[in-house]
Amino acid sequence: MMLRTGAMRALGCICAWMAVGCVTAQSPTTSDCLELVTDDSGTIARVGEASISVDQIASRLEEQGSGAVRRYSDRERLREFVEDQIRFELLVRAGLERGLARDPEVVQAARTVMVRKLLKKDLGPSAFAAELPEEQVVAYYNVHKNEYMQPEIRRVDHIQLLPTQDGRAEATNILAKLQKRPTDERFFHDLVVRHSTDVESRSSDGALPFKSREELTEEFGPSFASEVFRIPPGSWANEPVQSTRGWHVVKVASRREELHRSINDVRDDIRERLLEGRRSMIFDKYLSEIRQRYPVALYDERLDDVLSRVMGATGTESPGKYLRTQETENP
Repeated sequence: MMLRTGAMRALGCICAWMAVGCVTAQSPTTSDCLELVTDDSGTIARVGEASISVDQIASRLEEQGSGAVRRYSDRERLREFVEDQIRFELLVRAGLERGLARDPEVVQAARTVMVRKLLKKDLGPSAFAAELPEEQVVAYYNVHKNEYMQPEIRRVDHIQLLPTQDGRAEATNILAKLQKRPTDERFFHDLVVRHSTDVESRSSDGALPFKSREELTEEFGPSFASEVFRIPPGSWANEPVQSTRGWHVVKVASRREELHRSINDVRDDIRERLLEGRRSMIFDKYLSEIRQRYPVALYDERLDDVLSRVMGATGTESPGKYLRTQETENP
């Protein structure tokens, strides 16, 4: 933890050094902008020309929380903590001496830390706060209750026949054939095409979309809905089922059980969704304001160059190259 904290601070320092134009051919170890300004009276340790101040040590302890402050209240432990910072600073000096401040990975890490600190400073608690008033959670739940409270729904395969005695007889005959070949889907589809009077479901091989008992009652009548919800999933009705439209050969293909999630079940999910929405809205507005200050251009024609380079490195042909070849072969 100590080393990581020191690393973040050092990277932040390097990033600040780069931002003010300190990247030169000269050795970065001589750049004053890499050094944190301290009063000699506040210096607790030195590493070469670099000084470590009382304020820096105190800040690093505070960053680790009250537990660390209590742990290092002992003088000897505090001395060990300062020596850890000295060891880290020695490694920083060695890295700067080797010119690693200009290494692309170091630069990218520094830029990442800089952006994180920028967002924390500019957006503050409004974007990073994890708290949300309970009334907002409840309001969201009430508005979207249909997502959390849903009735059981079933999907039905059927063949619809005429609402007559002849229709019933035909349904009985078809059902007898299907009971001999219950898993032959192609056979069932052929029967749908030849016999079903329901044009809409006939075009989808006799399949109805998932529907609740209420929806089935509205479309086919209560007796049909009751029968569909009595049949075990994956089974055929033992006899033709009557509806307000006619007689049916019916199979319950599948079902989705009733969904009942109380606010206590989904409170954390809703809170996270609302927080994410708030963060996105704040960030989008913030980024839009920055974008107005800096012209942005994206050159689509260079996308193929990226793909060619990446695919070449992995031994895979670039899709862009393939597309261009196709265009040449098929003008």
